[in-house]
Amino acid sequence: MINPKKLKRSSHPVMFFIYMSLLVIVVSGIANVLNFQVTYDKLTTIAGEVETTTVAVNSLLNLDGIKFIITSSYDNLINFVPFGSLLIAAIAFGIALKSGFLKTLCNKLTKKIPKFIVVFIYSLVCIIASVDNNVGYVLLLPLGAVLFMSMNRNPIGGLALGFASIAAGHGAGLFITALDYNLTSYTEASAKLIDTEYTVSQSSNLIFIIVATLLIASVCTFITEKLVSRKLGRNTIEEEEEYVLEESKEKKGLIAALVATLICLVPIILMLIPASGDSFLGLLLDKSQDVYSKMLFSSDALLMTNMVGIVSFIFAVQGFVFGVVTGTIRKIRDMVNFSTNYLKSIGGIFVLIFFAAQLNALVTESNLGVVVTGWLSNVISSSDFSFIPLILLIFTFSVLSNILLPGSIAKWSILAPNIMPAVIRANITPEFAQLVFRAGESVTNVITPLFTYFVIFIGFIEVFTKNKNDFSIRGCYRVILPYFLSITLLLLLMIICWYIIGLPIGPGIYPTI
Repeated sequence: MINPKKLKRSSHPVMFFIYMSLLVIVVSGIANVLNFQVTYDKLTTIAGEVETTTVAVNSLLNLDGIKFIITSSYDNLINFVPFGSLLIAAIAFGIALKSGFLKTLCNKLTKKIPKFIVVFIYSLVCIIASVDNNVGYVLLLPLGAVLFMSMNRNPIGGLALGFASIAAGHGAGLFITALDYNLTSYTEASAKLIDTEYTVSQSSNLIFIIVATLLIASVCTFITEKLVSRKLGRNTIEEEEEYVLEESKEKKGLIAALVATLICLVPIILMLIPASGDSFLGLLLDKSQDVYSKMLFSSDALLMTNMVGIVSFIFAVQGFVFGVVTGTIRKIRDMVNFSTNYLKSIGGIFVLIFFAAQLNALVTESNLGVVVTGWLSNVISSSDFSFIPLILLIFTFSVLSNILLPGSIAKWSILAPNIMPAVIRANITPEFAQLVFRAGESVTNVITPLFTYFVIFIGFIEVFTKNKNDFSIRGCYRVILPYFLSITLLLLLMIICWYIIGLPIGPGIYPTI
């Protein structure tokens, strides 16, 4: 079903983004003529202030809309986060790949470790890496392709596994991250609209997300081993002729790269040690915070804002040291050529990024996502549902709203104050409602074309598709749908079981009040 050889030829995914953009323009014009708008309560600050907001769909067919379309294309591209991240990562990844470091490392790992364990560990690492989307999508996705090729498997399987793990694992993890701080701030402020004494801990979902992380990785491994890899078959990509290295040189190169990695980690670790004042210690932390986890994962922490650069630097150093020791790098020009050749091989992704950036900007300008999310929040707040039907309603509407409005905080600031009265009335804790929301929006990241990193996934699919005529948006969805359906079912079952049994979702926090 998902064998690239059996896919019907269809138009290039660039046309998919163009068609979607045209559809948004037309729909916005029709919705504006029909005066499609919504009035809802929005939480404007984390201090608990709520204001009634009316938002209408902006037409992109009038003069202002046409002016926006004509004049904003450059800014849309530059402000599209994956654009710069991919460019930086590609320079470093090219050095690590073309020097032979990544291929050698993956070959050694897959020869000594059972393949299903390799797949599970890779999926788990991807889920954990979702703490910073940029690193996961621009570095771990191509690494997954290389990893699968080292196991003589179709690299598209590695791309699908990595993307599903990072995207659906956005709401999971093994520790508290910036997502927890941001969501709980709005959850607490919304709960205080009903109970002024209510407080929400940042660790309120910790137990659930840890279990979810392990189970998502397990499900992704099962789908990969039993379905995706078997359907895709063996590796059919003819790799460029590279250096043939002696085993002794490979070993020396890997040891040297390991030593270089440890040396690079020393100053990074020092910059993660809290210290007062302006000093080298704690340089990567947000020192304005009073809790270490907040210092580490705050949106203002240098670690989070520069994660791609830090990890890319380590990749470049590893590739450089390995290349010098093994002889694949003899002069600086070799490094430049490695990066240049890799950028050439993935050049098609940047074309896709341009059109994906325009689509995202058009949807944002039209307000379609905000209006739909506001309408859905009103439906929940006015519903008479309770217990499991209410939970399923929140989950389903979180899925639907994320299709047009990816971005956790933008949605939760609208949904939280409107659904909290219904949740508390049904004797469900606000923390559990937050958990249901984050699960619903995470799984949708796997399939919505408006998720900014979706274009990175389909771009790498093209890179590793042997016959470019087989590359289509239909093929991309076919390879990712098994993960979406399986993870969605898994999280739904987990949520329902947690609610029925009454298991703690965090330290001292339960599904019901």
